Amino acid sequence: MTGVLVQPTLLLNSSFLPVSVIRVMEAICLLVTSKADLIDGDEREPIRSQRLSIPLPRVVRLLNFNGIPSNPAWSRLKVIYRDDMTCAWCGKRGRMEELDCDHIIPRSRWHVCPPNLRRAYEVPRVKLQNIAAPWNSWMNTLAACRKCNAAKGNLYPWEMGHRPLWSPYEPEYVPSIIVSFERAKNLGWLDYLLTRRGTLVYPSGVRAVGVPSRKRI
Repeated sequence: MTGVLVQPTLLLNSSFLPVSVIRVMEAICLLVTSKADLIDGDEREPIRSQRLSIPLPRVVRLLNFNGIPSNPAWSRLKVIYRDDMTCAWCGKRGRMEELDCDHIIPRSRWHVCPPNLRRAYEVPRVKLQNIAAPWNSWMNTLAACRKCNAAKGNLYPWEMGHRPLWSPYEPEYVPSIIVSFERAKNLGWLDYLLTRRGTLVYPSGVRAVGVPSRKRI
């Protein structure tokens, strides 16, 4: 029974937007205290006690919370998640260990880069995690596979002869939980993480990565 109680449950807010992933035991507490509704449960593995019997909760919805946790502070890991674990230079998706956070304007050449060329990649000082490292920002970083990152080295994009496949941006929301497409599928979560058109639900505190291209944004 202990193993069942620590299995994951998808937590939705009252508007059916994904908020987080909790353990089954936490989901049961929310259900029995009437703080959440059971949206999807596994009838094959009911949770039983002397007073109740409920399907194993896979998805529950909070009744009195309509927010979405947001954590837009920059980090290398979040850049890779923002770009859906896909290299911005060659377009290939990779595993986390195959990807790096690439600086468009290299750190070693940030201060010598002409201001008119650097301006597009700068952010206000108040948005910097470290004012001594202005190159570490949403606008100057992209996910890159190690091959492309090594090939770029300390070159500017215009010195490479081509630009990234998309422009960097500062996301309004950064998911706090990342789950693979296959795991979300096995747990029955895809109906809540993807729209009917197959695009990622936004905003969302939980994001599926590795979604097949026909279901990507």
